[in-house]
Amino acid sequence: MRRIVFCNKGLAIALLSSAMLTGLLFYLQNTTWIETESAPLDSDEDSSLSLPSRLNNIFIDFIAEHLKQKKEQSLLQNGLSEQELIARLLDESASLDIRKLDAWRLAVMGTLNARLALLSLLENGSDAMRAIVAEMLGHSRWADIPELLASLFQEHNLKISRGAVSGLILHGGSKSMEMLRDLLLNETTDEAIKRYIAYRLGNVQSAAALETLKIAISTPSLSEETFRHIAVSLGKFPFQQTSGIFRQIMDNPHLNAELKTDATESLIHAGKASLPFLQEISATNADPEVRASAAWAAGAHPNTGHLGRQFADLLQSEAHDDVRRRLYESMMRQTDIPADTLLDRTLTETKTATRVAAANMLAMALQQPGTGAAVQHSYDQKIVPQLLATALSDESINLRYRAVFALTRAGTETAAAALRTIGQQGDPQISGLAARKIALLTH
Repeated sequence: MRRIVFCNKGLAIALLSSAMLTGLLFYLQNTTWIETESAPLDSDEDSSLSLPSRLNNIFIDFIAEHLKQKKEQSLLQNGLSEQELIARLLDESASLDIRKLDAWRLAVMGTLNARLALLSLLENGSDAMRAIVAEMLGHSRWADIPELLASLFQEHNLKISRGAVSGLILHGGSKSMEMLRDLLLNETTDEAIKRYIAYRLGNVQSAAALETLKIAISTPSLSEETFRHIAVSLGKFPFQQTSGIFRQIMDNPHLNAELKTDATESLIHAGKASLPFLQEISATNADPEVRASAAWAAGAHPNTGHLGRQFADLLQSEAHDDVRRRLYESMMRQTDIPADTLLDRTLTETKTATRVAAANMLAMALQQPGTGAAVQHSYDQKIVPQLLATALSDESINLRYRAVFALTRAGTETAAAALRTIGQQGDPQISGLAARKIALLTH
């Protein structure tokens, strides 16, 4: 059985920090401009962190802000004069991507000539350029931007209106938020614009945005689709501030399962306080679709990792195949998978998708300290042959891929032999994947 062991905790932390910073730098270098959003509301994340962890987060935030400012400065200093930037912005033969970047540069520069050029395009440009300019004006600090953008909604042009919404979001401030709230609550506003506002407000993470969403979700005339977007946006806020709303959503018999699943899955962003709620829904909700989504959200949650035994208890009593499949998938991210107690349950699964999900979960368990040799032996003798048969069957390519992934995760000699067989006997797609996985196992 193959295992990777970090013998030096300090080295592991250093490598992780380096990887995070490298990823951050890559992200910033590939971002054309950075949308400025308000700081998150009082999150529940920091309360459980140790002092070194908090200091590390502060350090990473400081580096991120420094890199962001550096990137923006490098984008601003492009060797073109203001006059040359304006000329290229107004050149209809230039690509929209270049003109969009130039619109951002001019909005940030904030000079009189820059303003005149942007407003000229806002009035006379194509729909695409007018939408771009409306959004980029949100990066400027001219006091009348909210009023300028608000006037665009009178044209009832969806593309331009979306640009104006983005501009108001970026511009921020009480006046911009007031306008967005009025648009969201106004019965005459186009439903597509209401949905877009609801979607974007979840990324603002300000007290004003949260209050607007809370007011809007209780509006009687709200359409189902706008309600869905509001619920998903509310899922991005700390759960302590939205728990009552999500309980009402789950308890409302008039809301369909699809809406409830969307709302439930949005809670992966809501901080660790949402985990007990997700576990409760995955165990008690009457609708199997909702239970399955709650199980997935709990497993995908960034604050999870030690829910293996709780999920195992749910598995023993869950009668619905799809819910069990989601629970197995959720368990793959846990560090305390009780493999000994789940082996028999796995062997009773008859639906292929559920059985393959269980096999992947047990393959992860094989890599955890404390998993007994008996589990590995049973996996090799009873589960590997099933995975081999699935990989060589006429099941969907997705399921066959997952069977190969399970064999790779298991990493035993028996699993490797099965992969070699798939490489020789499988169709071109599945044999190619198996060959690549064998190469990984042997290096």
